[in-house]
Amino acid sequence: MSPFIGKILLILTLVLIGYGLKLLLQNVQNNFERDKAEARHDPGYVRQHGEYWVWHNYIVAGEDLIANESVTLATHGTYADLKLLPTLLIRWQAPISLSIYANGEDLDKTIKGLAYINSCLQLGVLMRRFVSIHLVWHQQHMPRNIRRGSMGVTADPLMCDAAPIYLNSSQDQTYWHRKNLNYPVNLLRNVARLNVLTYYVFSVDMQMLPPYNFPKKFVNFVLNHDVWRYADISLPYTTVFCLLTFPHVLEAPLAQNKFQLVMILRDFNITSPVYDNIDVQMKWLSTRHSRDDLYIFSRSKKMDTCVAYVSINELEPLYDENNQMESIYKHGANLKAQVLMDLNYTFIILDGAFLIRRTLDSWQNIKPDDHVTVGQDRGSRLWHIWHLFYHQMISLVPKDFAQNWYTRSRHSRYSQLIKQRYD
Repeated sequence: MSPFIGKILLILTLVLIGYGLKLLLQNVQNNFERDKAEARHDPGYVRQHGEYWVWHNYIVAGEDLIANESVTLATHGTYADLKLLPTLLIRWQAPISLSIYANGEDLDKTIKGLAYINSCLQLGVLMRRFVSIHLVWHQQHMPRNIRRGSMGVTADPLMCDAAPIYLNSSQDQTYWHRKNLNYPVNLLRNVARLNVLTYYVFSVDMQMLPPYNFPKKFVNFVLNHDVWRYADISLPYTTVFCLLTFPHVLEAPLAQNKFQLVMILRDFNITSPVYDNIDVQMKWLSTRHSRDDLYIFSRSKKMDTCVAYVSINELEPLYDENNQMESIYKHGANLKAQVLMDLNYTFIILDGAFLIRRTLDSWQNIKPDDHVTVGQDRGSRLWHIWHLFYHQMISLVPKDFAQNWYTRSRHSRYSQLIKQRYD
């Protein structure tokens, strides 16, 4: 055999070996990704919670963002509230943890509504990437046909030719309303929060719309303010970041930034504040910044204007589930606000981000006098005392815990990517 032919055979052998290794690695990678996807889409687990059953992670989002990689929006509703999900998903485009109250036949309507959004709308990709669903129902009103859920479920082809089941529905038509059941709002809020995988959580009602790209802006804000953990904001674990909330009328467009918000409020004569503090809102509206970034507008030890906020999920107290009529919009009825103030939390109002409250609470038509205040409910008082004890536990956390946690979180893959500016 000539040396020339030998070299050709050697080259061909190396090419074949390389191609074989490539196929092997691709097979290993595909198997890994398939196993990971199957594990991620596990239907979760069912547990009893008092007089309610909770199916955690009935549907799991396809993209598992964790730690400081993003901000998770935790919210709640019924199948009738699914009409609000498409707009919320377009504006958020980040993890959403949604707990749904699905008694009786409402579960079947919920599945049909989710299938319509997933299959019939162009939002199916965002739906599968970001939305996790958790179910709650009363133990005496269990759904008849409980089946495993998957965001990959598709709608019947004929379903897309008709209006979605949630389009013209209202809370008056839901099972819980027709059977005069309580709407366990704080349990639903807690279920959504307990299934959040990111450090940061944004708990809001489904009627409240955040600004565009807020999760990216907030994580960018955190990384560009390295000193705030130890200097500018000395106690980050007892600090929440508030977004001012503004009302909305049906004929007005939805503001995408602060400039549009100012114009819409002026042109449609929207003047009523959501949290009864018009002076702070007017001052906030009058500030201007050259870039559409997040800034610290003010800080306080009172929760006077903070309807919704971003918090560190693992350290913030949960909602009082004994108080089923708690409102986040009323001073005397917001027990959670009183608990946070007693724990000496700092409330920072962010500039460059806001919330739009599209309607009144769709899940409950109640009068302000019907709310339970801090001193009226024995369970609320016990919960209040527990969180005072919880605050004492926080004070025992080692001083270097914050430094170690922050150093570890800075090494995530997402933190390296978001160092680049978002336009």
